[in-house]
Formats: sequence, C-alpha cells, structure tokens
Amino acid sequence: MDERSEKKEKTSRGEKSRLLLLILQGIIIGIGGILPGISGGVLCVIFGLYQPVIEVLSNPVANLKRYWRLILPAGIGVGLGFLGCAGLVSTFMEKNSQAAVCVFIGLIVGMLPDLWKDAGREGRRGAPIPAMILSFLLFTGLLLFLRTGISMEITPNFGWYVFCGIAWGLSIVVPGLSSSSMLIFFGLYQPMLEGMARLDFAVLIPLGLGACLIVFTLSKAVSRFFAKHYALASHIILGIVLATTVMIIPANFSGSSAILLCLGCLAAGIVAAAGINRLCSRIAAQQMRESQPE
Repeated sequence: MDERSEKKEKTSRGEKSRLLLLILQGIIIGIGGILPGISGGVLCVIFGLYQPVIEVLSNPVANLKRYWRLILPAGIGVGLGFLGCAGLVSTFMEKNSQAAVCVFIGLIVGMLPDLWKDAGREGRRGAPIPAMILSFLLFTGLLLFLRTGISMEITPNFGWYVFCGIAWGLSIVVPGLSSSSMLIFFGLYQPMLEGMARLDFAVLIPLGLGACLIVFTLSKAVSRFFAKHYALASHIILGIVLATTVMIIPANFSGSSAILLCLGCLAAGIVAAAGINRLCSRIAAQQMRESQPE
C-alpha cells in the first residue's frame, strides 16, 4: 500500500471514529435529557456541541450548512438515547415510583459538585451567591404555594404535554437546568415517559411543539446572557435545581425496609452520576486529543 492510499485509509478510519463518537455523545445527551439531575445543556457544553447547536437554532439558514456534519449524527444519537431510555425509566417509575425518585435525587446530588465547580469558573464575587439563594427561596416558595396554596389536579393533555416540551427545551438551552424534577413535582413525568415509550403521537407532537417553541425563541437570548453574565446565570440555575430537588424528596415511607431501599437507590444514583461524569470527561479528553494537529 503506497503512502497516499495509507493516508486516505487513515483519514477514512478517523472520519468513521468521529462519526461514531458524535452518535455516542448524542446518545449520552439524550439519556441525560430523560434522567433528572443531568442537564442536556451541560452535556452539550462538555462535548463542545453547545455553541454549534445554539448557533444553528438561533440562525438555521446561515449556520446549518456549516455545522450539519456535526449536528446530524449527534441528533440521531440524541433521538436514540431519548426514546430508548424513556421505556426503561417509565417501567422503573411504574414498579416503585418512590425508589425511582430516590435514584433521581442521587443523580442530582452526584452532579452537584461538578455543577458548582463549573458555575464558579469565572468567580463568585458579588451577586452570584445571593442570586442563588434568592432563586432557591423564590422557587421553593412558588412550588410550596402550588402544592398547598391552591387546589390543582393535573390531567395530562395536549396543553400539559406542550408544557413538558417547553421544560425539555429549557434544559437544552439553559446549561445546568434539569427540568425532570419539576415534571415529577407536577405529576407529568411518568405519563410523558409512557407516551414516549409507546411512540404515542398525541404525546410526541405537543412535546416537540413545546420544545421547538422555547428553543427557537430563547436560544439566542439565553446564549448572550450566559456569555455576558455566566456566573450569575449559572448560580440562579443552581438555586432552581436545589429547590426542585428538595420538593420531590419522599416524605412518607411504609416502613424501615422502604427507607433502606430508598437510601440504597440514593447511593446508586450518586455512583451512577460519578460514572457518567467520568465517561463524559474521557470522551471530551479524547475529542480534544483528536482535534490537536499532529
């Protein structure tokens, strides 16, 4: 094999590896979109996909041609991870919703150190910490009011599934925000997952409409706000994440065995979060090495 053929074959292998890597990254982002505590936006940032995605969403005509080789395989992976994980999580919620919520809380707790570290990468002087405390108190107060202050019984329908889509869209556009715990609070998480697992278009269509609505209207504004006030925005998101997590902690247990099971699920969630963080770091490091010129 001559030098030219060898170089061509090496380039082809590199392109295939990059394609598979992008699909794998997309699958992880899709799974992160389903699991509470894991922000799809943060995973996009880790994998270097956030800026291209935001640029395409804010101006598709100008930027899709530039980024389609990046967005298409990652998007395929997101769909595979999102829909593939929905059925598993839905089954888990149906079997034991209390244990499932404890796993999700463990995932959130396991992700918090990295979210805290990332939020402080530009410092914490001035407003960030007070903003985090204020957002936590305001959001906790809002959720407490919704739980106890008004009589509200939610029946999943087209409008509420649009709301779910808006929540998912926010978790992609706003790095660090995981909307799943909010949907658990409203009792919409499991019905939505069940509909996704069945590929029920009565769920998928309003979900997609809500996600597109929020993504295309807010992506540019959110990107600019994070670029100018990253520390402030990130700490506000941390406050919201903490508030929604506190509000879904189970309060009533059937006995000591249920408490032990939930503690075990909490620990499993923390361990799983650490494993996901490690895998994401390895993939990001590999991608950085491959992007460096030889």
